[in-house]
Amino acid sequence: MILILLAVSICLAASPSLPAQDVTFRTTVDRTVVSAGERIVVGFVLSGSQSGKNLQPPDFRDFSVLSGPNTSTSIQMINGSVTSSVTYGYILQPQREGSLTIGPASIEYGGKRYTTAPVTVTVSRQAPGSQTGSGGQQGGRAAGSDVGDQIADNLLLRVELDRRTVYQGEQLTATYKIYTRVNVVNYNLAKVPAFTGFWSEDIDVPREVQLTTETLDGKQYRVGILKKVALFPQRSGTLEIGPMNVECVVQVQSKRRSNDIFDQFFNDPFFGNVRNVNHTVTTRVEKVSVKPLPSAGVPEGFGGAVGKFTLENGVDRQNVSENEAVTYRVKIAGTGNIELLEAPELSVSSDIDRYDPKVSDNIDKQRGRISGSRTFEYLLIPRHPGAQRIPPVVFSYFDPEKKSYVTLTGKEVPLSVSRGTGGGGEVAAGAGISREDVRLLGEDIRFIKSDELSLARKGSRFAGSPLFFVSAAGPVVCFALFLLIIRRREKILGDVAGLRSRKARNVAKKRLARAKQLLSGGNGEEFYTEVSKALWGYCADKLGMPPSELSLESIRDGLAARDAGQEVLAEVGDILAHCDYARFAPASDHRGMEEIFERSEKVILRLEGGLR
Repeated sequence: MILILLAVSICLAASPSLPAQDVTFRTTVDRTVVSAGERIVVGFVLSGSQSGKNLQPPDFRDFSVLSGPNTSTSIQMINGSVTSSVTYGYILQPQREGSLTIGPASIEYGGKRYTTAPVTVTVSRQAPGSQTGSGGQQGGRAAGSDVGDQIADNLLLRVELDRRTVYQGEQLTATYKIYTRVNVVNYNLAKVPAFTGFWSEDIDVPREVQLTTETLDGKQYRVGILKKVALFPQRSGTLEIGPMNVECVVQVQSKRRSNDIFDQFFNDPFFGNVRNVNHTVTTRVEKVSVKPLPSAGVPEGFGGAVGKFTLENGVDRQNVSENEAVTYRVKIAGTGNIELLEAPELSVSSDIDRYDPKVSDNIDKQRGRISGSRTFEYLLIPRHPGAQRIPPVVFSYFDPEKKSYVTLTGKEVPLSVSRGTGGGGEVAAGAGISREDVRLLGEDIRFIKSDELSLARKGSRFAGSPLFFVSAAGPVVCFALFLLIIRRREKILGDVAGLRSRKARNVAKKRLARAKQLLSGGNGEEFYTEVSKALWGYCADKLGMPPSELSLESIRDGLAARDAGQEVLAEVGDILAHCDYARFAPASDHRGMEEIFERSEKVILRLEGGLR
């Protein structure tokens, strides 16, 4: 063994790098000639160094998809060369005879889209004979079809019903078992069965699947319970239990047919020469025959309870004072549809107030049958002292074993009510509301008031007065004014050109104020720059021109279009030219700065008043 490990290490070290694998995407089928009703296994095989994404299978318009996609991955290393492939397998059944086409599939790999070629399958009326010859049909056999067939033959999902004929409301138990002769590493419930017409309750099963051994059709399987459900049919007739799908991850071993000692060594499971295959198993649709309950001998007040039950009843205390609360309990226990039990009718005398019962359940779901109890707690308040009695309650159910109805009768409960400290007819503190809604005031008929009556209005009313209508209309008027102000503001802010025109003078005044400070400091270059900006900016804002379109010609044309006089146009041009000369001439004379400042103020004022 040490020599083998040493040899393997030398071989791996001798290969400096793993060669890149060519990317291929092809379609394989286990056979291309089948008879009607037979199934075929189709595989879309992607060979590359990594898995693809966004698989787009064909529409399979002429086939029924029985299973898929079932993904299997295969990675092999032979003499230092790594090969890998991913197979997306489907099990199909032809829907008609003739020449059927399996369309192309596509997948994304490495930023590119790869597409398979279409494959034609011939479906004949007679079963095809054995395929012989060199090449031929064997060349189209799916790369993972053998594995898929072997898994399908050795991995089953079955539902077992403890009975197939029941009465309406009688429990039957559905147990979902996985039968496997392969190594399943993970289970995932993909589709929950539909229990149409049943009331269903899950029965507790261990979270970890516990495997036992069973023999089925002469084969020995490891069997585990995945799900157990108690079903109560709610109507008679033939009801169906829908299929359940479970996705399994099956671990299979990759085998190599080689006499090479290194291949045999790497085929050792100790070195992880296995691959995981996704396989979906499905149960069959099961049918249950539900018999209606007998129409003869139905007890009065029967609420539909089916099973086997007992009845207990009683109060928490028998000696109470008037207006004190008493708890009356009715407990129904047994096996059956406990959570569907209705409260038994409780009739008490008019001297006792009865309130709707509080319901509490104690259900056992760990065994195969639903059992436990349901307790109804009635709150009773006696209003008058004396000896009272609570009549017995009656509960009826149907016993499927006896095939007859059974009526249970509780015991009569006596109640001794003593007079309370507050006297008869009054309510003890915290005991509730007395039944007497009207209390006498001392006389049968109240005396007639003999004083003079005045029908004059006492004081003025606020409702209907002018102040009332003003107060009512005030919020509406204020809200309308608020909307008008908001819309006017939005309109003003939305008019960018108009907003720039209105603020042009203020912006120019700020720049001229800055220029005046520079004038006082004797900074000539910055002074002329600020004056130029003030005049350029004012004209641009007034004319609504973007900075990229500003030029002396565009300003003159724009001012002329706004009916500015020729004298003003000439003055604007002269000031801008003087500022440019003073800014860029190295030996320019800055003694005329005050004159330029005054001329700029005047021309802006003339433009402000003269532009239309």
